Amino acid sequence: MKHARHQLVAFLVLSLVAFTASPVLAGGLIDTGPEVFLDATFSNPADITNPWWTLPAGHNFLYFAEDGDDCVWNLVEIEASSTGPAFFGDYAGTDAAISLDRGWVDEDCVYGDDFQAFIATDPDADEVTYDWFAQDDDQNIWYMGEDTDSDGDDSGSFVAGCDGAEAGIVVLGDPSQGDFQRQEFYEGEAEDWAKVLTFKASDGLVCMKTKEWTPLESGAIEHKWYCSDGTDGQLTRIEELSGKTVIVELVDTDVTPPSDAGLPIDPNPSCPSP
Repeated sequence: MKHARHQLVAFLVLSLVAFTASPVLAGGLIDTGPEVFLDATFSNPADITNPWWTLPAGHNFLYFAEDGDDCVWNLVEIEASSTGPAFFGDYAGTDAAISLDRGWVDEDCVYGDDFQAFIATDPDADEVTYDWFAQDDDQNIWYMGEDTDSDGDDSGSFVAGCDGAEAGIVVLGDPSQGDFQRQEFYEGEAEDWAKVLTFKASDGLVCMKTKEWTPLESGAIEHKWYCSDGTDGQLTRIEELSGKTVIVELVDTDVTPPSDAGLPIDPNPSCPSP
């Protein structure tokens, strides 16, 4: 155990002082412009092996939160297939992993922490999203867009290269404390940013705490914890700060998912004709 702890400390120190492989501008700003994307190498972009957020195809991750009197479930499923060559403009021809993200509300927490009992009632999802991620050879995870629906509202949907939308980096491959970068850009619709706040050894892992925000929604902030053994990592905890604090925790993996038939979203990126 002492030997393992020394390895963890060494890993933590390296994480704190490592110089990211992406271009760094003044103040720790990571450039995510289209020219940076074009300069990057994508040998196997749909294989998301980032050591902080690893997304193996065919697996899923279940999150749970108590929001007032209600229980909120969120299931993130990494599809077995990818987009194939897709996207537009500077991003055209990029393959990307497909993630299906669905959220449900169990009003008054009738089913408590029993997801299978709750989902057996065939509840309608409150929000459904297909996200597209492409990893470059420096293990930066580029966010290529999303198709989202929340009760018929598709606000936030965008596709990289379509109508001026640009990809950003959702998680850096080699982050350092103080790094910050644009995660996505579609003017007036999707303008998220992220910053690396701290690293901390915890329960045999090293956890990276980040801050995410958007200028489109004043006061809406998320703190996220990505915990890694140096090879594999997961998003394990989220603090949603917007007037009140909601804690979202990773509670299970590889659960039996409900049917995804009839969803009002498309796993294949498309750019509507003007």
